[in-house]
Amino acid sequence: MKNRGMDKASDKTPLSWQQTGSTLFLKGTLDRDSLLPFWQQKDSLLAHIENIDVSGLEHVDSTGMALFVRIKGDWQQSGKVLTFSGIGERLNTLIALYSLQSLFADNSPEKGNSPE
Repeated sequence: MKNRGMDKASDKTPLSWQQTGSTLFLKGTLDRDSLLPFWQQKDSLLAHIENIDVSGLEHVDSTGMALFVRIKGDWQQSGKVLTFSGIGERLNTLIALYSLQSLFADNSPEKGNSPE
């Protein structure tokens, strides 16, 4: 019998990121264990970012969600616009659980542009 907890921990993909234009693509796992390196570099990483694509994230925990809320709030306070794209079902569930829909309401830059 396999220990699912151990398998989950060993199956985590480390958090990585890549910038293309004004979009920052996040990939892997964003949780309390992977957050620190990103947090320490966030100011330089996000300096020219207008969109964060989260479609490559396999897992986001409440700590990762708190990071998104903090970043989004900082941008709004400074009068900048920051969107999140690629929000999947799991992340949408976290957004709904924490009643953050209004904070992330503008996160469909491609809305209405889907091919017919």
